[in-house]
Amino acid sequence: MKLKTYAALLFSALMLPWHALAAEHGEAVKRVGIHSLDVYADGDTMHLLVADYQPNGHPILLHQRSTDGGKTWSTRTRADAGIIAPSTPHRGMDAQIAATGDKLVAVWMIKGTGNFNSGPLVTTISADGGKTWRPGPNPADDGLTTGHSFSDLCADSTGAFHLAWLDSRDGRQGLRYARSADGGISWQKNQTLKTDTCECCWNKLATGPTGPLILFRDKKPRDMAILTSPDGGSKWNKQTAVGKFKWDFTGCPHVGGGLATEVKGKDTLIHSVVWTGMPEKSGTYHVVSHNNGRTWSKPQRLGTNSARRGDIATGPKGVAMVWEESGDGETAIFMAQSTAGGKKWSAPLRITEASSSAAYPRIIGTKDGFRIFWTEIESGRGLLKQVSK
Repeated sequence: MKLKTYAALLFSALMLPWHALAAEHGEAVKRVGIHSLDVYADGDTMHLLVADYQPNGHPILLHQRSTDGGKTWSTRTRADAGIIAPSTPHRGMDAQIAATGDKLVAVWMIKGTGNFNSGPLVTTISADGGKTWRPGPNPADDGLTTGHSFSDLCADSTGAFHLAWLDSRDGRQGLRYARSADGGISWQKNQTLKTDTCECCWNKLATGPTGPLILFRDKKPRDMAILTSPDGGSKWNKQTAVGKFKWDFTGCPHVGGGLATEVKGKDTLIHSVVWTGMPEKSGTYHVVSHNNGRTWSKPQRLGTNSARRGDIATGPKGVAMVWEESGDGETAIFMAQSTAGGKKWSAPLRITEASSSAAYPRIIGTKDGFRIFWTEIESGRGLLKQVSK
């Protein structure tokens, strides 16, 4: 079999066709346990938000915080009590959380009139570090009840919250952005940053040297791209490709990327992990920018050609990447580290045990190293797993 044909078959096996997406997003999927997670670092404090599906099939959103690198966690509190229930949050379209000091914002999608019952956004806010929560407004200003999905949140040093998501208010799935300067009590007028994007890959937000950074999957070609703001989110620079694979593909791979910044002397490096299904190049890659996203290094592949769904983080011990790989009926999580700004990497280290069904890893840099989170399926139940490295 020719290499190109084999790569194409491998890639097609990893893709989610629309009928599979319908099962993934719709009510036909029976979930029990943890099937959605987001984790956010605010200085030395980590905030964790999970969707725990009850035996009746309905999810509840639970928040915890840790101030010691994940060694201990606070008691879980309901972030959605008295608020409209989320519509099937799941890995790849997780409910999201961000924090700055004692101010927290969480966001998720509720049922609506869009495909697979997708609908509007709902927020909940806390002013006491997550001890109590109250309803916040819908950040989207289009008034539509169709899908507003694949959201991500971050907060900057000024205390502003930044939110990005996809919706089809213009008739096509596009990238939208909103900013809150008052802890999520109100949101400024929406900006459409790209009118036509990939339909169902998650977005990633981070804070850069001059403002928010948004990593998203473009449509033509289906490479990852980044938008950077020079002024805290009011204006945006021209997008650039993050890894120029020139992948021409019709369909949605349902795989996003990761972002992290690292201060090196007077420079701020932007690290990204991206995935491509480009035949003969399929896999997960690290790229880095030294000039606020204007140009990027040559992509460096980590893991095998089945590696996907990566994440990246920085900390006192350098930069680290995590990703998942599948084979022989199992899915495993791997990690690699670099103390050279991503120029050289350690050999991949397997994090999960044999015969595991692990997926969608997340990683956070701590003062002692890195904390890795993922979910597994055991006996039909979703479980949250975490470890420090």
